[in-house]
Amino acid sequence: MSLSRGRLYPLLLLLTACGYIWLFVCDDSSRVFGWNGCLVRYLFHIPCPSCGTTRAVQAVFHGEWLKALYHNPIGIIMAALMVVIPVWIVIDLLTNSTSLLKAYRVTEKKLQTWPYALAGILAILINWIWNLVKYT
Repeated sequence: MSLSRGRLYPLLLLLTACGYIWLFVCDDSSRVFGWNGCLVRYLFHIPCPSCGTTRAVQAVFHGEWLKALYHNPIGIIMAALMVVIPVWIVIDLLTNSTSLLKAYRVTEKKLQTWPYALAGILAILINWIWNLVKYT
């Protein structure tokens, strides 16, 4: 499913805003709610492939790159996206361009081919194994 600019940009801005809100809420959520923010880990007592991503993003924003890499390498990618996407959208809107939309469509098309899909699945599985070893 390929999204139009009118749907993609608001969706990405909403997701980015939710990410920043989650970072703000998670600073105290473990103390207030008694859980670490991962529903999979809370219910099944095993870490999910993305466990540690919030701590990794927080570490990146504090300049602690090795700590972020240890928590979850996905967090480095997420932190970069949380910064780049809103800026890219603003630039596209100011210049009346669709460069982000074009990049999204190219990425979507690539990820639908088996070599890229397989690489992504393997990366997630390796990350999950890393989390299982690290957190159990």
